[in-house]
Amino acid sequence: MKTTLKIGLLVATIAFAGCCGTTIADRPCPRVTEFPATLQRRAAEELANLPPGSALAQMMDAIAVDREFNRAVCR
Repeated sequence: MKTTLKIGLLVATIAFAGCCGTTIADRPCPRVTEFPATLQRRAAEELANLPPGSALAQMMDAIAVDREFNRAVCR
């Protein structure tokens, strides 16, 4: 299985894991994992090599927005 596909499946699993059954007020602040700069650079390079309009790139963009929201709300 290609690395980008594995990353995509992992990201999708994480993204959808906490979406069932509770209201926003009932949820604890989600954990936001920090990644080392070297890993972030590698991920950025892999994403840059995806075809335009890639589903994985769109998902990563949405997750980035969610992460920033969570950081702002859950200081």
